[in-house]
Amino acid sequence: MKQKLKKVSLVILVLFTTVFGIMFAKVSPVSAATTRLYINPPSIIDPTKTPSSTFTVNCTVQDVTNLWNWQVKVYFSPSILECTNAIIPSGSPFAFPIQPTPIIDNVEGYVMLGASKIGATPGVSGSGVLAVIEFHVKGVGMSGINYSKPYGESTFLKDNTMTLITPVNVEDGFFSNWVPPPPAKLYVNPPRVVDPTLTPCNEFNVTISIINATSLHAWDLNLYYNTTILTATNVFEGDFLKSGGITEFMSEIQNDFNATHGLIRMSCTLSNSAEVSGNGVLAIITFHVENYGDTPITIANDVLYDSMGNLLPHNTFHGYFNNLLIAKISVDPSEIIDPKYVPSTTFEINITLDDADSMKICKFNFTYNTDVLDFVGYSIYKVNDQIPSTKVIQDEEAGFIWFNLTYPSSITTFVPVPLVRIELHVAAFGSSPLNLTDTSLTGPFGQPIVHEAHHGFFAAITRDVAVIDIALSTTLPYRGWLVYINVTVQNKGDLAETFDVKAYYNSTLISTIPVVNLPSHENTTITFTWNTSSVPACNHYTISAEAMPVPYETSLVDNSLTDGTVKVRYPGDINNDGMITMDDIGLIAMAYATAPGHPRWNPQADINQDGIVDIMDIGLTALNYGKGCPP
Repeated sequence: MKQKLKKVSLVILVLFTTVFGIMFAKVSPVSAATTRLYINPPSIIDPTKTPSSTFTVNCTVQDVTNLWNWQVKVYFSPSILECTNAIIPSGSPFAFPIQPTPIIDNVEGYVMLGASKIGATPGVSGSGVLAVIEFHVKGVGMSGINYSKPYGESTFLKDNTMTLITPVNVEDGFFSNWVPPPPAKLYVNPPRVVDPTLTPCNEFNVTISIINATSLHAWDLNLYYNTTILTATNVFEGDFLKSGGITEFMSEIQNDFNATHGLIRMSCTLSNSAEVSGNGVLAIITFHVENYGDTPITIANDVLYDSMGNLLPHNTFHGYFNNLLIAKISVDPSEIIDPKYVPSTTFEINITLDDADSMKICKFNFTYNTDVLDFVGYSIYKVNDQIPSTKVIQDEEAGFIWFNLTYPSSITTFVPVPLVRIELHVAAFGSSPLNLTDTSLTGPFGQPIVHEAHHGFFAAITRDVAVIDIALSTTLPYRGWLVYINVTVQNKGDLAETFDVKAYYNSTLISTIPVVNLPSHENTTITFTWNTSSVPACNHYTISAEAMPVPYETSLVDNSLTDGTVKVRYPGDINNDGMITMDDIGLIAMAYATAPGHPRWNPQADINQDGIVDIMDIGLTALNYGKGCPP
């Protein structure tokens, strides 16, 4: 056995020396192009690069002339990355004889190394790798992988007269493993302040609130309002962010921002690296009422950050103030969506009145979809102990009922009161608007009353989502391979649906991916990426997926699907016999120097999945030589 291992090691050493010597000794012809100094790959954006992962980048030069002495200093974020190694490849044309020990500083976050020729020797022209830098991932976020600036100080290329080589295009790199959370809701609360009792000289409060915040560390926003109606008097910090520790809260009120509007600038930051998630109040604002009228209360220039400085997604909802009385006639409830309302069932709605001052006559036309609903009947409510005289015109074919309600004396109400009850029969599956059209409110002297009409909606629908297929990129990955799991989901219901899909190996969650606005009776396929580095080899793993239920969904049997078993192997078990032996070494040798499309190509021999079978694959197989799975 020892003799076999020695022979294998010798073969590997010879192939390694030959292949890597060729790879780094190849110098591109000099051209008139401007010299490039760049990070390769230029960007690594990969959420699977979780903490404890590693990766490498190359500091590469292209089209350089007479390079004799060089140094690179590369900065990175030490909270996200740490440098574990930095080398000058021995086969590189720029691996000059003088090579000081690389300097790695994982506190400040930089690595510096270089090389120089010696004596009266010419420089080297061409292209190639200067240095290979290995990083270990410490955290989740984003980091530049940037050459020091300005070029010519700590990062430089010099010729054999020690003159700085110019011009040089210096191109930095970028790393991110950050996955944006679901968007939070940032809003003015209450969203509508409509109150006729808030007369001039009164005050009221609104809050800037947040729902579903994830990892909030800091926020900044402006608030605008019409100063002919409102002026701001005070701004206070809310409790949400300071629940995570000491904060720095700043605010500035400018009631004279311009001729018509005021501005409040607000910001808040946690003084440590803490983050807060959930729901709460960011700020409390006190407004003084200056006059009668209405004004939007508008959020602008709003940003949310996590502790790494990443922008957090969110949706913004503004506010509104009105102290002029605006009456409202509404369908109540405004929405009826319930699977229990199947054909042959019935339901009731009310037509309500709110915020009406001295209303004498109410007229409205109630319309509906006759393909879905049939009219059954109506009844009239007493309001302030008054029963109105009533005129009703009904047209079942056209789908409307017109009402004219005249009260003995004027009606005043500042709370919702029902005027009419309407009963409807469900004739078929589908949806129907419940609209109020041609509305009219009139006072005792025939004067029109300004009002709003709020419609309703009914749906007799099926809401049902399902997982219908799971397809795996491979069922025999080597440990460390990425397995791509294609999950096909279907919306079997009648409405476009937004829902989350989760993928699992055994009972462990791989990740969650949202499906947004999937049309009715349509399919879509989403791809999950499973990094098998996190699981031991020699085991079988069952793959499953689950579509999270949507509101009113009752059929949940098809929301989950288990379909597929993955066996994770030791890297190099090419023939899948459970052991890494000379059979596997022989198979990889047969496929050596091939790529997809070659007659001898064997994808199982491409251990590192770089599209070519080379010395790296032989080395990875040899590392596991003699390993195997228990019978």
